[in-house]
Amino acid sequence: MTTFDKYLAALGIDADFVKQAKGMGLETVGDIMDIKLPDLRKKKGFNYIWYSVLLEVLEKQGLLNEFQRRQL
Repeated sequence: MTTFDKYLAALGIDADFVKQAKGMGLETVGDIMDIKLPDLRKKKGFNYIWYSVLLEVLEKQGLLNEFQRRQL
């Protein structure tokens, strides 16, 4: 299983974060990596507190630079 195929729940992160992500249709790392910020912000359940945790998760996984590059 590649990193992008991993379910967020399998990363050992906060269950509330995973639940909120799932409510926005984001279940895998790949789902996160593929979405653009304008589309993410439109999702019901999005807020910047959740987004800041997302950035921390991506940094811990070594994916923050890739995520930021994909946003350009």
